[in-house]
Amino acid sequence: MNQKNFDRKQRYGIRKFAVGVASVTIGAVGFGVNPVLANEQGNSTVTAAENNNQGLSELPKEASSGSLAHLDSELAGKLATAKDNGVEVDQDKLKKNETTESETTTPTNTPAADNTPAPADKPETDSATTEASNKDQDKEEEGVLPRDYYARDIANATPVVEKEDVETNSKNGQRVDLASELNALKKLQNATIHMEFKPDAKAPDFYNLFSVSSDKKKDEYFTMAVLNNTALIEGRDANGTQFYDKYTDAPLKIKPGQWNSVTFTVERPNAENPGGKVRLYVNGVLSRTSLKSGKFIKDMPDITHAQLGATNRAGKSVWGANLQVRNLSVYDRVLTPEEVQKRSQLFERSDLEQKLPEGAKVTEKQDVFEGGMHNKPNKDGIKSYRIPALLKTDKGTLIAGADERRLHHSDWGDIGMVVRRSEDKGKTWSDRVTITNLRDNPKASNPSIGSPVNIDMVLVQDPATKRIFSIYDMFPEGQGIFGMADQREEAYKQIDGKTYQILYKEGEDGSYTIRENGTVYTPDGKPTDYRVVVDPVKPAYSDKGDLYKGNQLLGNIYFTSNKTSPFRVAKDSYLWMSYSDDDGKTWSAPQDITPMVKADWMKFLGVGPGTGITLHTGPHKGRIIVPVYTTNQTHHLNGSQSSRIIYSDDHGKTWHMGGGVNDHRTLTDGTVIDSSTMSNYYAQNTESSVVQLNNGDLKLFMRGLTGDLQVATSKDGGVTWENDIKRYADVKDVYVQLAAIHTMHDGKEYIVLSNAGGPGRFNGLVHLARVEENGELTWLKHNPIQSGKFAYNSIQDLGNGEYGLLYEHADNNQNEYTLSYKKFNWDFLSKDMISPTEAKVTHAVHMGQGIIAMEFDSEVLVNQAPTLQLANGKTATFMTQYDTKTLLFTVDPEDIGQKVTGLAEGAIESMHNLPVSVVGSKITHGVNGSEAATNEVPEFIGGVNGEEGAVTEEVPEYTGPLATAGEEAPTVEKPEFTGGVNGEEGAVVSEVPEYTGPLATVGEEPAPTVEKSEFTGGVNGVEATVTEEAPEYTGTLATVGEEPAPTVEKLEFKGSVNAVEAAVHELPEFKGGVNAVLAASNEVPEYTGGANFVLAASNEVPEYTGGANFVLAASNEVPEYRGGANFVLAASNALPEYKGGVNGAEAAIHEVPEYKGETKPVLAAANERPAKKLSLGQGATYQAPAAKQNELPNTGSKENTTLISIGLVAGLLSVFTLGKKRKEN
Repeated sequence: MNQKNFDRKQRYGIRKFAVGVASVTIGAVGFGVNPVLANEQGNSTVTAAENNNQGLSELPKEASSGSLAHLDSELAGKLATAKDNGVEVDQDKLKKNETTESETTTPTNTPAADNTPAPADKPETDSATTEASNKDQDKEEEGVLPRDYYARDIANATPVVEKEDVETNSKNGQRVDLASELNALKKLQNATIHMEFKPDAKAPDFYNLFSVSSDKKKDEYFTMAVLNNTALIEGRDANGTQFYDKYTDAPLKIKPGQWNSVTFTVERPNAENPGGKVRLYVNGVLSRTSLKSGKFIKDMPDITHAQLGATNRAGKSVWGANLQVRNLSVYDRVLTPEEVQKRSQLFERSDLEQKLPEGAKVTEKQDVFEGGMHNKPNKDGIKSYRIPALLKTDKGTLIAGADERRLHHSDWGDIGMVVRRSEDKGKTWSDRVTITNLRDNPKASNPSIGSPVNIDMVLVQDPATKRIFSIYDMFPEGQGIFGMADQREEAYKQIDGKTYQILYKEGEDGSYTIRENGTVYTPDGKPTDYRVVVDPVKPAYSDKGDLYKGNQLLGNIYFTSNKTSPFRVAKDSYLWMSYSDDDGKTWSAPQDITPMVKADWMKFLGVGPGTGITLHTGPHKGRIIVPVYTTNQTHHLNGSQSSRIIYSDDHGKTWHMGGGVNDHRTLTDGTVIDSSTMSNYYAQNTESSVVQLNNGDLKLFMRGLTGDLQVATSKDGGVTWENDIKRYADVKDVYVQLAAIHTMHDGKEYIVLSNAGGPGRFNGLVHLARVEENGELTWLKHNPIQSGKFAYNSIQDLGNGEYGLLYEHADNNQNEYTLSYKKFNWDFLSKDMISPTEAKVTHAVHMGQGIIAMEFDSEVLVNQAPTLQLANGKTATFMTQYDTKTLLFTVDPEDIGQKVTGLAEGAIESMHNLPVSVVGSKITHGVNGSEAATNEVPEFIGGVNGEEGAVTEEVPEYTGPLATAGEEAPTVEKPEFTGGVNGEEGAVVSEVPEYTGPLATVGEEPAPTVEKSEFTGGVNGVEATVTEEAPEYTGTLATVGEEPAPTVEKLEFKGSVNAVEAAVHELPEFKGGVNAVLAASNEVPEYTGGANFVLAASNEVPEYTGGANFVLAASNEVPEYRGGANFVLAASNALPEYKGGVNGAEAAIHEVPEYKGETKPVLAAANERPAKKLSLGQGATYQAPAAKQNELPNTGSKENTTLISIGLVAGLLSVFTLGKKRKEN
């Protein structure tokens, strides 16, 4: 390190330390959503020949050409230092025209590294790169701050290519040439390409963002592009051979007509990834990973062009679109997911907050079946509840049914059929009633699958007899639908007109049968001494299937591994039925109805869980209808799933199979399919919900693979179905079960449907459709009912304009899932939610040192630096954007208290394309003003100098993440996804919700094989079992430099001073980290002081022995200080266990640890010191990054004293913020 850089590091360290003091007190909740592992794939099995058929040349053809509490005061330190040195902050760069092109000098001799350095390491760079880096450092010393300083503040990451504020339009042929950067691009090995852009709302279906190409070979190129709003990448060599796995069906989409970021990283082969690795992120969220190749531009020998927008392919300009490009940054190393999230943080956005319309009512969520937390069982020993079924009986009782999954949330293992009852519309619920739960195999070879399986329930009541039926699936011991025999095993035998169940005996080929009273007969029809329990009597009917020889219990006919019984049933799927004649209080023993309904060609037969119906009109009035679906023997889950119903016309005594929706169905291309023989991926339909219209028609609402709602119609009570399946683009189908009911209001007929709105199994919606005279549906409303995780659900009409919804959901660290209940009314269902019409300022607060923080109520973005016009005729100048909702300005001290009348110049854009208003906002006195910022904070009268004890206030449990420092959090490798059914992830990652959207092809590209498609659950779309648990991380916190890890186990708090709330002692131990890894936060060093709002850094921070209120007193005059300092909430000595990670999101790569946490956790940048969060009440959570620098100044330096005063400003702000938040809550 040269002397200049050493001196700079010293000065920068001083500022980092000083502003870190304020940062700890103020806190920063981070920057919104963290990287989601949406749908990542392992090593591809696609051959090169197959890849050649997936190229873009065959696809699009030739398309012609935050909160104020977040505020880190580091910026104040930079500004103060610049002013101390007599340097004014340069605003010219920020005020440049949006379309002005800005370039960064490209190093011409940067060596490419073979391996990406760890985040804490410094990559080797040549003199050119170092010179460019020094130039940036010099600009920082001069006070020049980019408009997005915080997003760019990534250690060891200097772009080797950068473009800003350019457009592709008709004037430039929709193309910006980057030929001057080609040499630098060709040298890249490990690299990151980050692009921020805004496409036209009506952009073409396919367009390029960034590409390199050849003027000789059309199919040699690399492109970052967008296809039907799906961000993708594609790379090809000189022969046109694909580098990477297919990205045309990647899950994450850009937002048309809005600002977006797309980031691509490429990593050359190494020991961990021998094939290399590429990743694609959309708005900071990880969309897909490919481990097929790490090849990049240097592997394309004939490349001659680099460009934004339209691509030169062999002399022809294609793939163009009108784009506003805010930034293109190319880095010569791989940014980590945390760094990509930080670089993209300004492009994260949440849905606009909507308010209930007048008259609308919806109750708070009530957990009816509560699963465990942190992947541990609940107090009853149950890990998970799944598959809700909700029925309102003729007496008005609500019966809630569920799968009680003791061991895990997967579709096998110990699962009981249970119900709870409510006689007050869901206000209170009875204890659990178990319908059935077969006993486990005590000697099972694999205990996680060592039980016969009951799974998926349908509830329905016969209005004539009042009998309530529960119909559910059954499998012998094993892995449910995946444990079925490869070749069909005959399950039943007809003898003298009667049907008997077949038993298979070890070592024999003949078929034994179970006959009257459970007696086992030989293949030649002779009775034996063996007897099967067919009329069980034990609780939960757990003894059903027990096998006796005389009085000796041998085992159970449903056991399949390590059997002590000589017999077993066929490894097939079955349908069982129980019933209740007392309004759901007690239930009959299970009855096998399989032979009544299952044909020989059917391999799988299972219910569409939820609620059945009884026909209320027409020639089949009184018919009981239960939705089911089937697969055939030849293609099973590889393209033969078909929806249908079973029905009973004699009050449930006998049952019959209706026709399949895919029976004799003619597709749009003329192909005729039939459910018994079909193999057609996109024609499949699975779990469904059925209603009857007033005209007698049945409508079957089906889960499918087209991405939109599919509805089939029957005119004969479900025996046959119309050929035409209606598709409704208004309702998105993310390939998860849905629920629908028929309802009447003011004499008109409607359908109410509930499902996950996406992405994946997130964000529940209730939809309202009007039934037209011809039976068609017109969708009217789509209102949100539950944010966050939302999967299977069941809905009922409660009468009097009220509706009840039982659904799968998981908050924070809950296991997937808990079954929750909400009740809502017609006004909620039928009226529009009230949405914001503009982005408005919520606060504009003086932070000290002439810095104003302006916070908006929704996400905004600055492209052209705005200048605020004040009421006194003066202005406030833009500094930088802090987070998605907060902008920083400078103002003269005498202008504090002025109102903002508008923008004098520049612009502030809404990320939601709303008008943005700053008019009327007032710059409040954050410090020492007449508008005190601490009016809501109670007076502190105890602790150090008071006679009363320290004020204590209960703090809600903190469930967020605690970032690591200096290195990435440990991760757990996961095995490659190997398939499943109905949205099922394979047996790899159980706790990470998977992406469940549809797959799509374009042009002539062949439909993907079923191995490429994603499934989310065997019978019901559940994720697969946990086969590799993420081990708990019990290490220590990262330290600075070579400092040893702290050894004191609990943070000791010994008081506080000057209006500080005392330490919170009620928080449980925190064991969390980054990305679902149980990370390094169990041991916290003893807090023994620290000045100016700093939680003392372990070992390297000198003990503070001075006086209070920032007077630097002689150390021998003041006793040792061990408390919190002036407006600091002392660190709590125990933190809650956290097992969270990334965004609750969806699914899927084998090398990333499972996610078990809340919806929006925060990940700190890998090179920063650990961020600590302290929850101070509902809706008021603060996180502060600790100081990075371990080199401290002499305590008497002028610069340090100045910045200490800035820390005091930040401390005052923190108290203001806490008071404000309490007032808001």
